[in-house]
Amino acid sequence: MTKEVVANTSEIAAWFSPALIIPAIGLLLASVVVPLLLHYLKGRRDKKDKIFEIRTKVYTEYFKTFEEAAKGIGEDYEKFSKVTFKDAFLKLLESESSPEAIVEFQGVVGDFPSKIQDSHRKATEQTTTLKILGSKKLYDLTKEFEVLNQEILEMSSEWLAELNQSLVMPDFEAPIALKMKEKGLRARDLKDEIIDQMRAELNHD
Repeated sequence: MTKEVVANTSEIAAWFSPALIIPAIGLLLASVVVPLLLHYLKGRRDKKDKIFEIRTKVYTEYFKTFEEAAKGIGEDYEKFSKVTFKDAFLKLLESESSPEAIVEFQGVVGDFPSKIQDSHRKATEQTTTLKILGSKKLYDLTKEFEVLNQEILEMSSEWLAELNQSLVMPDFEAPIALKMKEKGLRARDLKDEIIDQMRAELNHD
């Protein structure tokens, strides 16, 4: 009985000897674990490459959008209130309200509000994809850019009323125009920050 136990123990020990265990573990790793690991890593790499490809396409489309939106709101509203608008009105008076002068004056006055509305549209429409695919920092920058555009749009009606005051008050300081100018300059800076962040996320730097 004792001999049989010893024999069985020796047989079991032989199965767990390093000479058998190490090759078995190696075979298991090579045939099961390594393929699973490679499949997992390939899946992660493919997903990362796909996201990068989509980001490249989306970001490239928005480069121009933010450039144009910032250009439209980066106007000098203060100069327009104090100089451009008054010059156009004076020209209208001197022409005794000729049809040509009226059309020109309407064009001058209507141009700025149109730019503000166009910039707001470009800054806010179809940015959902950008916010989803971008980083948290890019999302925050884009959101701030939209808020600035919204604030400038909301202030534009007050600004137009302020223009009328500037006609009867030569030394009028145009405070709303000054605030709009400051917001426009900040929006231009934000545009550069947004584009720089996009470039960084696309590894262009």
